[in-house]
Amino acid sequence: MALDSVITIVSVNVGEPAVLLRYDGGEIVSGIDKRPVDTDQLRLSETNLAGDRQSDMRPTPAGDHVHGGPHHAVYAFPSEHYLRIAELIGGDVWPGYMGENLTIRGALESEVCIGDVWAWGSALLQVSAPRGPCFKLGIRMGRQAARTVIRDEVLTGWYLRVLQPGSVPTSGVIDLVSREPSAATVATVQRAVQDRSAVYPELARLPHLSPNLRWLLTQRDRDITGGVPESD
Repeated sequence: MALDSVITIVSVNVGEPAVLLRYDGGEIVSGIDKRPVDTDQLRLSETNLAGDRQSDMRPTPAGDHVHGGPHHAVYAFPSEHYLRIAELIGGDVWPGYMGENLTIRGALESEVCIGDVWAWGSALLQVSAPRGPCFKLGIRMGRQAARTVIRDEVLTGWYLRVLQPGSVPTSGVIDLVSREPSAATVATVQRAVQDRSAVYPELARLPHLSPNLRWLLTQRDRDITGGVPESD
């Protein structure tokens, strides 16, 4: 993706935590149910879009959060993947289905790099990590095994941190402002995470990688399933 590439906004989606699943042992609460907004502008803070919130903010061994926090403030997902996702689940998908805040067109994991800086309205954002599809996405899709395919085929999307809060439009374009000269693509990092038998210290040293991914890439035989088997 060249420095003058333009990323088109398909939809901007937000949601508050809600019950995703009720079972004999209790309830599973998640903020994954994002819905398109019907306003022209939203306020973006250092951690969230207005009207959006994550549910699982537990600390991680890396000193980060399971979901949310400053390194995972916005989740972007390419609309180009929706046809494949629909095939995997055998049903319809829509903007926000994957839990993304930004449904976009014109940028893929093989093109977007860790550390890329985006201009979205008056806000500046920076790509920080691929998304690791958790078991709550498996519940939403009705197939835990689909998570394996999403990772294997790198249909993950990516997280961004907010460098400069601001007002962001819900349509139009996002501009790629800058790129690290030695940056690695989101796909490169995701494939390294998948290779559980090896550690990747060089990737872990990427200056703009999120703490969670930095830690994960240094752990051999790392758990990438969130402790929930990816089988149906």
